[in-house]
Amino acid sequence: MSLAGVERVAYVNRFGPFGWTVFVTEASDAFYRSTERIVLQTGVILGASLLVAALLLLVFAGRLTRPLRQVADAMQGVITTGDLSERVETLYRDETGRLGHAFNLMTADLEKAYGLVKGYALHAAVAKENEEKIRRIFQKYVPKAVIDQFYASPERMLVGEMRPVAVLFSDIRAFTTIVETFNPSELVEMLNGYFGTMAKPIYERHGIVDKHIGDAIMAVFGAPEKQENDALAAVLAALDMFDALVAFNDVQRFRNRPPLQIGIGIHYGPVIVGNIGSEYKMDYTVMGDRVNLASRLEGLSKKYHEPLIVSDSIQRRVRDQFPCRLLDKASVKGRRESTGIFTLRRTLSAAEAGAWNVHNDSTDRYYERKFREAADGFRRVLKLIPRDEHASRFLTRCEQLEGKPVKPGWNGIEEWTEK
Repeated sequence: MSLAGVERVAYVNRFGPFGWTVFVTEASDAFYRSTERIVLQTGVILGASLLVAALLLLVFAGRLTRPLRQVADAMQGVITTGDLSERVETLYRDETGRLGHAFNLMTADLEKAYGLVKGYALHAAVAKENEEKIRRIFQKYVPKAVIDQFYASPERMLVGEMRPVAVLFSDIRAFTTIVETFNPSELVEMLNGYFGTMAKPIYERHGIVDKHIGDAIMAVFGAPEKQENDALAAVLAALDMFDALVAFNDVQRFRNRPPLQIGIGIHYGPVIVGNIGSEYKMDYTVMGDRVNLASRLEGLSKKYHEPLIVSDSIQRRVRDQFPCRLLDKASVKGRRESTGIFTLRRTLSAAEAGAWNVHNDSTDRYYERKFREAADGFRRVLKLIPRDEHASRFLTRCEQLEGKPVKPGWNGIEEWTEK
């Protein structure tokens, strides 16, 4: 209530026996002073208690979570730096302590495993480097494709197989005479340069140099890797070899050395391909009658005075790409079957192209025993390219056979009993 403008607290109580009414009043400030003091004290105590509790919570929480923070920091360090030697301190013998201990065991095992992995990686890197060194060394002796095939499937390299390939033989003309003009060191230097010059076109056309036989080169197209047209690749390589020889001979002349001339023979057919030899020495090579025929064709290039001679099996596979000319039908030493032998060029002049067409038509008449028609054709060839050796040879044969009875069994095949 309010009395005389002062807020007061009053209490009214009736006392029955006397019929009294007791009225007690006190100013509000005086009445609530103790209560307010108690409330204030309680608030202060509560606030202080909450503050102390919060501080104690932070302290104990920090101490309790310290091992977890250490594990988390250590894991972050491992992820960032990759240092598996990181360890955490085991503070308590409780769950967090066991967690820290387990983390230390894990990182220790990972460090050992990482050490093993690095060791294996180093070993693999060294092995790879050694393998590359071996490859680089043996590629001078064995074609790269053969080495790759061996690493991919070693067991298959010990098994021979029959497959069609093109075999190329090349030889230096009059090499014995040339040798006499060189001392040994000069000869080795020249041969190494020559072999390098000749090998490049072969490998660029995806062939391999099978072996060197003195001054001769034997190359294979179609083993160990087959191409779409190995016969064409062999012919292109041969033509490239002639082009490369021109540049090589320019260097020879500059060094006051005699220029080299080569002959090449190429044949295509099935051969045996595989590793041949013994435990002491093995060669990846090809064998068979077709290999011998390619060698004989190279020898015939001397007889027919042509730098390049190919068999009919080659001619059938490249005649759409290059002009070819039949030189003869011949059987070579060591082989009963005969083969047509051809020469070819990259390009021909107009006169040569016409002469070659007439020549091939005339050879057809010749083997059909129409010697007079054949002779007329060869005379036309000689008008287009005078003193042509091949047309002259066939013309002479026609004149010898014309008007005379042909011997039974005559087939026009020339038999060569020399290599």
